Order: sequence, then structure tokens, then C-alpha cells
Amino acid sequence: MNTSDSGARYILTALLPRLEEIRPGLLAELVSGIGQDRAAIEDSGKMTPQIAEAFASAEHILGRAPA
Repeated sequence: MNTSDSGARYILTALLPRLEEIRPGLLAELVSGIGQDRAAIEDSGKMTPQIAEAFASAEHILGRAPA
């Protein structure tokens, strides 16, 4: 984990379950959208290590936020 985003991870991990309570299905929509975005970037041949790292970080955050 990059220490520069550890605070953001903490906040999002705390915030996302609360948002899911208010809007059920939000986390599933986020996961789906991230998958579609990743696939589109990979299909376009524009995936870079930095972009892949951003996707991995987002997926990690969403994996830690209980639904």
C-alpha cells in the first residue's frame, strides 16, 4: 500500500458501508463500473502500470468495504 493513499483508504473503507446503507447496490455498481473501465482501457491498449495500480487500489478498497 502506498502511504500517500492510506488516509483515503481509511476514509473510504469507513464511508462506503454507510453509503451502501443509504443506497443499496452502490458497491456492486462501483465494482461493475471499475471492471468495465479496466476492460475498456486494456482493450484500447492504453493500460499503464500506474493505471493498473489505481485499479488495484480501488478494488482493494471495495473489497474491504462490507456490503
